[in-house]
Amino acid sequence: MTDFLNYSSLLISTTIKHYLNGPPRPSWNLKNHLSFAKFVLFNSAETIEQFQSVSSLPVPAKTGVIINEFKINNKYRNEAQVYLDKILKPYEHVLDPEWKNLKDDGIFAEWVQVPNDEWEKREVRKTILYLHGGAYSFLCKKSHRPITSSFAKMANARVLVINYRLAPQNQFPAALHDALSAYLYLLNPPKDAGFEPLNPKNIVFAGNSAGGGLSLALGLAIRDAGLPSSAGIIGSSPWVDLTVSMPSIINDECADFLPNLKSGLADKFTESQASKEYKEKDAAFAAKIKNQNLGPKIWHDSFNRPDGRLQLYVANEGLAIPYVSPMLAESLCDLPPLLLTAGDDERLRDEIIYFAHKSAEPTKYKGPSYNAGKFEKSPFQTPTNTTLEIYEEMPHDFQLLMEHVCTTKSYERMVEFINRVTNILNEPLPPLPPSSYNYINVKGEFGPLKERHEKVLNWDKIGIVPS
Repeated sequence: MTDFLNYSSLLISTTIKHYLNGPPRPSWNLKNHLSFAKFVLFNSAETIEQFQSVSSLPVPAKTGVIINEFKINNKYRNEAQVYLDKILKPYEHVLDPEWKNLKDDGIFAEWVQVPNDEWEKREVRKTILYLHGGAYSFLCKKSHRPITSSFAKMANARVLVINYRLAPQNQFPAALHDALSAYLYLLNPPKDAGFEPLNPKNIVFAGNSAGGGLSLALGLAIRDAGLPSSAGIIGSSPWVDLTVSMPSIINDECADFLPNLKSGLADKFTESQASKEYKEKDAAFAAKIKNQNLGPKIWHDSFNRPDGRLQLYVANEGLAIPYVSPMLAESLCDLPPLLLTAGDDERLRDEIIYFAHKSAEPTKYKGPSYNAGKFEKSPFQTPTNTTLEIYEEMPHDFQLLMEHVCTTKSYERMVEFINRVTNILNEPLPPLPPSSYNYINVKGEFGPLKERHEKVLNWDKIGIVPS
């Protein structure tokens, strides 16, 4: 009853503000303004458990699609663990090994598709592995059905969506473990899956927010493990810097529903059973790392915070792991083609801009000072083909939040990207345009980035937690 009253009050107050004071940005209509305000209310849940419960409610898919729910067997997690053990060895002393202890019998997943699409009979079986957003701690496959059903219809593709394990109950690399397991499932499905093994060049990874960051982390993990690469990766508002080191994170001029993230997410909730358990485990594990000198120091001094942990997803000592904060990877080269989108008014804007430039121009834009010299030693030196698009007046996750000209244009661009990069085995891909950095205004017109976007490329505190 209280939630209903709060929601009703929000609708009334937002409508009054819209007509008296105007919307947060000129191009937003009342529906956009109400959607934005609803997300702000959604962020006001008090405990982690409350937030996870509210955010797990299903959202209707677009009409004209069908959804088939199933489970991915744990055998794929067992296979994925072999690869992760290899690439995570340099970081194992700062990781809670609990991710290997599987407490369920598989990964909840669903196929989103158009009925009678005859996908199995096609030469190019376009497939999107979609990873949902939610700060690695909230939301689920059902909450993102507006996006996944739009992809299925517009790209004429099948979309696989999973419920990866959420923090703080499941720490890094649990989410990455599940994402890699889903990819291995597509490459070598069981006999009763209803489809033959997929050509990786028919698969595109996509995700929003934390799911966008996880998609990029998955691309890095596959590259480093020597597995066959996907056709491309789409990151919508991807969260790629969990050290919250970039200027836009604390820019209160942003019209964004994300809170000021300078202090991270770990202290945003009132005490609960889940928060109490993770804080106790985190404190004990941090003491173990410090007192037993388990391995080399792989974190910056700024990560040592007297007030405790920064993020729910990983201990502070692990913030600079490239599969946690992909922007801090020593090399972003040799990845499949990337399409990265951001709202001009979102707090994650600067890290997305920097990631894009660093991936496409690796010798010009390097990583944090404490990784100096590591790129030169990396075996990955070929620049990644990257397209960056910044949308005027848009907040974080605008594709999920708003019906707007920018949303329509962004979907069109994502579908164009999917069609361009997917292909059949051994057939040369159509030529990719060179890496580009675009600003799209509220009319859907393209132009160069603005001066304010270029400034972040000279930022000298990359990967350093603000004091």
